[in-house]
Amino acid sequence: MNKAEVDNYCDSLPELVVDVPAEGMEIDMMLRPVEPENGTAQYWPFYEKCNPNELFGNMDFKFGGRGGKVVINLTLDLSAVPGRDLEFALSTNRKLDGILALSPDFKHQFKTTAKRVNGRYTELKIVIKDKENKPDNFNFLWLCEAVDGGMHFVSGDPRALIEPR
Repeated sequence: MNKAEVDNYCDSLPELVVDVPAEGMEIDMMLRPVEPENGTAQYWPFYEKCNPNELFGNMDFKFGGRGGKVVINLTLDLSAVPGRDLEFALSTNRKLDGILALSPDFKHQFKTTAKRVNGRYTELKIVIKDKENKPDNFNFLWLCEAVDGGMHFVSGDPRALIEPR
């Protein structure tokens, strides 16, 4: 899929819309990497851990001026890539593990930290806060790598939206 195809596909799926309470919240999600087709990255299914049949294309976090934060506990589901030993890629500054930011000023709202499970970085803790009380749109790629060869695997281009009001 090219970027336009991925965007269109993501836009056709339900959007993960979260009204963030002032006391904050945690949600458990899964990400299922899939093999590239003809060398082209494909959309990786992104869904709630308790409901693998409903995929989400994009995310919208509504803070409503109440403060708070969202913590997403994201686990890799490697069932679609049997034999692949994948894990979330570690960033050089250790604040954006598992993702590749494509839009400016991404770091001021998101912090992602890969967690080791059974010797592999297969869990990602994503913390989202609205630090500037203004709407933000973010584009990023999910980024994993093969443990044995260092080959990178990327997903499509999810769009995350932060609405402070």
